[in-house]
Amino acid sequence: MAQHLTSTSILQAWEAGVGCRPLDRGLALLWAAGVSGDLAALPLAERDRGLLQLRAATFGRGLEAQAVCPDCGEVLELALDAEALAGALPEMAEEVVGVGDEEIWLRPLTSRDLAAVVTVPNADLPAALRARATGGECIPPTLVAEIDARLEAREAEGELTTRLSCTACSAVWTEVLDVVALVWAEVEATALRLFGEVAELAAAFGWAERDILALSAVRRQTYLRIARGG
Repeated sequence: MAQHLTSTSILQAWEAGVGCRPLDRGLALLWAAGVSGDLAALPLAERDRGLLQLRAATFGRGLEAQAVCPDCGEVLELALDAEALAGALPEMAEEVVGVGDEEIWLRPLTSRDLAAVVTVPNADLPAALRARATGGECIPPTLVAEIDARLEAREAEGELTTRLSCTACSAVWTEVLDVVALVWAEVEATALRLFGEVAELAAAFGWAERDILALSAVRRQTYLRIARGG
């Protein structure tokens, strides 16, 4: 799934995702990078792996993030490796869940599943996810607890976590990394910077957006220095 975002596709991704729910922004990023197929049907771990690989191919492996200490509010700076994080995500596939003679197929949850249950009350969420993961099959009562436990375990397996220690108060806790939010924040910051550069160069030289974005980053920065009299 390894792809990369160009200057043009960064702006396309931002335009497609800026007014969307966080759930949909990850799909907008993969779409803008040219990843083919039914993106909403990707298992969540596979979606996140694709986003991390996309981030590494576009901006490099080094990924900076922040975490806030839950005890004292101190802000910690994190240095992460996007490729290593991508490699830590498991492959998710269909599996059989059974108790005694009863069994049923369970598939990985996808972005489409989460979108379908976004308005479901918390009390009804386990049943809604259970129905999505089993394709609406009639579930024997003896399997309900087993399916719910497996869904919870698979969710935990697909999460990226890091153990942190606060430099100010020594508190220790585990932070779950929101892959979509991390990658989106970087793409959005880059998109807003690109909009500014396009506006400045268009005003200075009268060039069209497509021509400015077609320039390499080095040439664009050189023209910006000229436009600023540097």
